[in-house]
Amino acid sequence: MSKQTLLYELSRGVWAMSIEGLQFWGPIANKIMTGEPFTLHDNKEVKSLISYVDENGSAVRRKEDGSMEIPAGSIAIVDMIGAIIKYGDWCTYGALEIVSALRAADNHPNVIGTVLNIDGPGGAVSAIAPFVEFGLTKKKPVVGLYDQCCSAHLYSMLSCVDHVMAANNISSMIGSVGVVLSWTENKKMLEKLGYTFHEVYPDESSTKNEAFRLAMEGNYDLIKKEMLSPLAINFQDAVKKARPMLDLKEPGVITGKTFFADKALEIGFIDSIGSLQQAMQLVTVLSETKRYRN
Repeated sequence: MSKQTLLYELSRGVWAMSIEGLQFWGPIANKIMTGEPFTLHDNKEVKSLISYVDENGSAVRRKEDGSMEIPAGSIAIVDMIGAIIKYGDWCTYGALEIVSALRAADNHPNVIGTVLNIDGPGGAVSAIAPFVEFGLTKKKPVVGLYDQCCSAHLYSMLSCVDHVMAANNISSMIGSVGVVLSWTENKKMLEKLGYTFHEVYPDESSTKNEAFRLAMEGNYDLIKKEMLSPLAINFQDAVKKARPMLDLKEPGVITGKTFFADKALEIGFIDSIGSLQQAMQLVTVLSETKRYRN
């Protein structure tokens, strides 16, 4: 994908992201928008999104010619790591690529199910819909295994997994149900440099950009009402539907708090605490259960 897709995503996006993620990714987004150079990592090789493990638990290796023969009974592991956007670009895979990997595993005759391996603070709201669509059409079990699973990662995961498993009870964190609209403004600085700004709307376009114009003036009521609140309510409803046993009396559970694994298990945010090995074993169990039911 071209850099323009990432710029488009940043310029238009409303984000569902934990505050910790926003503090890290916000400055990087600003550098991208302004064209300032930056480096995310020194390793120039991009790791594959998807890997396979055979029924004996051994990694499936590529042949010398680059091809891969996936044996019957294999399990796919699809990574969803780092801040998520809809369109993949030069610094990250996007939701479309991740869902494409999920579909490839779901459609492969020799794959019995998938572990969706998650570690991220959230990202663009626009990245969620592809996971929702996949969840409605998938045929095989998917276990969500997470270390950090906040905001957009949470919404995306709950849309398409059959079981939620924390990777450990030390660092694994889940929650941050909510959305945020964040931007930086340099208008005053530019005005000091002699720039003058003009915006002219005809009478027939009196409400065009109204919410954003008011927000730029410091009045956030309309943008919260028309944009942020509907998204937040939709997110809350999705969490309630996906986690019917969730303790809604727990303070902050659907209003933005995050929870470590033990507490998340206690209040019904997750189904279990385990490991990658246990997640793969569960995929096998769910696959066998589905096969017997059919």
